[in-house]
Amino acid sequence: MKRLSKWWLIGAAAIGLTGASWSSAEDSPAALDKLSYPSAMAATEQAFTVSAAVYEEAGTGDPIAGPVKWPLERVNGIAVTDDLKTLYEMKGRPNAEETDPLFKDERILVYDDCRIGLYDQFVQYVMVPVQAGTIEIDGKKLEMNADALRQTLGTPDWMGEDGIVYKRGQRALKLFLDEDTGKLLSVHYFHTATD
Repeated sequence: MKRLSKWWLIGAAAIGLTGASWSSAEDSPAALDKLSYPSAMAATEQAFTVSAAVYEEAGTGDPIAGPVKWPLERVNGIAVTDDLKTLYEMKGRPNAEETDPLFKDERILVYDDCRIGLYDQFVQYVMVPVQAGTIEIDGKKLEMNADALRQTLGTPDWMGEDGIVYKRGQRALKLFLDEDTGKLLSVHYFHTATD
């Protein structure tokens, strides 16, 4: 009888640990959400954020989850959601202003480190020429070198004859490469048409 009791206790403990025996639907794991345990969820989210930041800073990925994807929120301090007022606050007045040769309603503001395309007072793209020497992506300054950028940014989402693309939602970063040599020509940060 003692032997049967021991197995019964082990079985009951296993059922309790796996969650196979819940008294009602309200007590099930599916019914529990972030609002039920905010401090535990906040600690978990904070730990994940810290882990992601550590991996991103080290330039490596989690060996289990894979490489951390850069959010691509800003290039040289500018987001593709910024307006002209924000642009002037961030970068000041441009060195020059040009009209886009193909789209007369668009204008290009020329700065020392980049060219910014505007349409209707909103940023459409940021273009950083290789001559700038460095590019700042999400607050981190990187060398304008194709191999260095590829290594830092990881696997691209798309590859073409003229370059490689990293996409995050409606934001994209394209490294334009010389088709013959593979050397970096420029980096373009822009809105995409779809998610």
